[in-house]
Amino acid sequence: MNLVKQQGPLLSKLFTISKIAEIVNGKIDGNPDLAIQGVCDLKNSRADHLSYIASDKYEKYFHQSKANSIVVPNDFSIDRGDKTLIHVENPAVSIIDVIHLFYPQASPVDHVHSSAIISNTTQIGENVHIAPHVVIEENVTISDGVQIGAGAFIGSNTIIKKGSVIYPNVSIYHDVTIGNHCIIDSGSVIGADGFGLVKDNNIHHKMPHIGEVILEDSVWIGSNCCVDRGTLSNTIIGEGSKLDNLIHIAHNVQIGKNCIIAGQVGIAGSSILEDNVTLAGQVGIVGHLIIGKGSTVAAKSAVFQSLDPESFVSGIPARYHKDRVRQDVVVNQLPDILNRIRKLEKELPISEEN
Repeated sequence: MNLVKQQGPLLSKLFTISKIAEIVNGKIDGNPDLAIQGVCDLKNSRADHLSYIASDKYEKYFHQSKANSIVVPNDFSIDRGDKTLIHVENPAVSIIDVIHLFYPQASPVDHVHSSAIISNTTQIGENVHIAPHVVIEENVTISDGVQIGAGAFIGSNTIIKKGSVIYPNVSIYHDVTIGNHCIIDSGSVIGADGFGLVKDNNIHHKMPHIGEVILEDSVWIGSNCCVDRGTLSNTIIGEGSKLDNLIHIAHNVQIGKNCIIAGQVGIAGSSILEDNVTLAGQVGIVGHLIIGKGSTVAAKSAVFQSLDPESFVSGIPARYHKDRVRQDVVVNQLPDILNRIRKLEKELPISEEN
């Protein structure tokens, strides 16, 4: 199978610090002719590898690191000693380019495996790789450069746009649109019916779901996620949003652009996440809420009401984090306050009623 993956390091080819600095638009402090053979982290480092410091909390490892060359922020001020530094605006972003330099992605091979079952109404672009035992139903459109892993299922009338990667054992139901350069990791299910029920005389009737799922460009869906189709409208995940593993997106949910959703999050039906929202692990969002642009919800929080833009909330029920911290301070003082009250009660004279 030839899904997108990092190849092994190009050990036969070294890159100098000057070449790397040119690629990341960095400023060199040290030896520009130093030869680099790979990339490593600060703690598990090698002298001939390049490392990086993304934040202040890693500076304590600087002098301990065996790496002779390190990518650092522009304002980095620690004495470099005998190390060579490349100063850049954002080391974490720059190191991505360096990783691609040493560990290039394997190019897709235009190949359809003989065991794949593909409808004759399917439209397949150029440089498409379809692995063994893939099933593709009627009227599917697969654009250039798409890669589909072994055992994946693609339902009818689905569109998969350029450069997207569908990993093994993904199930994409009918009438789903996958944007350009999306990634869907193994085990995820896109487009199943949502949990819509109508109760009548103590009988639960399943609501038909005739909406669709739309993943806009550059969306990443982690492993074992469920993105349900809309009931009458569509479920939408906006451009650039990234979902971790084990996430449930219920019917009619709309997720804005560049949202980050960590593992084990559940978002109930018809809720809206505006752009640039961050949900930490195990967050729960009840249905029909609006989470305002740029908001952050701390881990293990349960959100029961809509949030204004740029909110930072935590806890169960989720409250504004600053208010919760103040309340926690008071709560932590309660045992001491109770002890003082009991002491005062013992010291005060007790009046006797006649």
